[in-house]
Amino acid sequence: MSIPGSVTAAPPATRRPGPRPGESPPGWSRAGAGALLLAAAVAFAAWLPFLHQPLRPDESGFLLLSRHWQPGTSLYGDYWVDRPPLLLWLFSIAGHLTPAGAVVAAPAVKLMAATASAASVLLAGVLAGLLGRGRVWPRVAGPAVALALLSSPYFGLPETDGEVLAVPFVLLGVVLLVSALRHPSGRRGLALAAGAGAAAMAAALVKQNEVDVFVLAAALPLTRRGRAAGLAGRAAAFAGGSLAMLGVGLAGAAARGTSPSGIWDAVVVFRLEAAAVIGTSASPATPERMSHLTTVSVLSGGVLLLVLAALLVVLDRSSLLTWPALCLAGWEVLGVAMGGSYWWHYLTGLVPGLVLLVVLAAPARRRALVAACLAYVLVVNAFAWVHWSRQPVEVSPEARVSSYLRSHARPTDGVVVAFGHAEIVAASGLSSPYPYLWSLPVRVRDPRLRQLEDVLAGPSAPRWLVVDGDTVGSWGLDARDAQDYVVRHYGEQRTYGEWHVWERQVGADG
Repeated sequence: MSIPGSVTAAPPATRRPGPRPGESPPGWSRAGAGALLLAAAVAFAAWLPFLHQPLRPDESGFLLLSRHWQPGTSLYGDYWVDRPPLLLWLFSIAGHLTPAGAVVAAPAVKLMAATASAASVLLAGVLAGLLGRGRVWPRVAGPAVALALLSSPYFGLPETDGEVLAVPFVLLGVVLLVSALRHPSGRRGLALAAGAGAAAMAAALVKQNEVDVFVLAAALPLTRRGRAAGLAGRAAAFAGGSLAMLGVGLAGAAARGTSPSGIWDAVVVFRLEAAAVIGTSASPATPERMSHLTTVSVLSGGVLLLVLAALLVVLDRSSLLTWPALCLAGWEVLGVAMGGSYWWHYLTGLVPGLVLLVVLAAPARRRALVAACLAYVLVVNAFAWVHWSRQPVEVSPEARVSSYLRSHARPTDGVVVAFGHAEIVAASGLSSPYPYLWSLPVRVRDPRLRQLEDVLAGPSAPRWLVVDGDTVGSWGLDARDAQDYVVRHYGEQRTYGEWHVWERQVGADG
């Protein structure tokens, strides 16, 4: 059966979606395969200058949770975060490759993202080979998009976050789904569809909004080929693969004390609650980050390339994947817009849709426009990488706080950071009796800080309290009672920038 790709326009009754029956999809030449491997190697190498940089808050938090993930009092051991379990499994792998004494930098965490980037470039090349029908340009453009953006500080490098780890699963799902369309019946087609479903669920188990492959699969009936014979069987196989992967993920999490209901609460219910809190009481920093995110999305060329490729695909309309690809890219844009906090790494979620649209737009008559835009993307993001790689690593106030705690704390001491900045807890070598290492869960689940008061007054009260500012209060929080307790039972010891280190007074009781 044929494969949907970019073909010359023809009347609907005679238009062909790909190679003639019996033909194999165009393969890569030896030189082309070597170039693709080189691109993947460059994507991997782009992370190497940052291996020993201090971990960012998310990286530190995920690594800390993965190391303490066992049956406990909260979702992931004694800690809570609004992320699905496969992300923590991946960080567990990095944790096993990181010496226990490494509390500031963990090269294995960066290498994990480097591997994901390289794999994504390879999969972008495979997808371009499937859809390019032997043309050189699509096989150049697809991997080039993935290489440029996954190696760009504008798209999150060098932070290892859920988006960059989910991209290879998304692209794998797209590759398998497109391959399954070439086999509308038979065991091979069903196996490919099941694999696509498993990859789709794996991506969602890394980052809950990365349901791109599900969106693409749901949009396939919009095409004539999607309504062809064998659709029901492939849909059943796709669903079976998804459910099997979900079952494995939930069973593995349950073995470490994380219940399916707890995961649902974290990745779905909490996100709805968080959206409401952000919408009603966000700090001025939120719209400022949104403005910065918009600026870098334009400066990087990602938005321009997305709009241009989408427009050319619509105008050309020679591919049966036109509307499914547009649905996929539209979902990814919505995911960035609805993320709430507007961090730069959100843009990484656009990569699979951009790769697909650029590959589909490549054979268009206006290909020179895409080539010019892609050249800009390659150049400007390469310059951004050079600029970031040359920046000196400064000792941050957070690092000074962690150093102070390591010098003055006993191994059995506890610490609470109000609020967020899990890298302080991780780098201090201490544990936190308060389950929220990120600030948003505090604002959503403990806005009056009653749970924090219980921790400070309880039998596991931390000796150390680190506060961002003069008070534990912040946007969305009613901190009057908690602040009174802190003033009565803790004494300020040291200040680093906006961070204030408090120590529990000798003889203080609840």
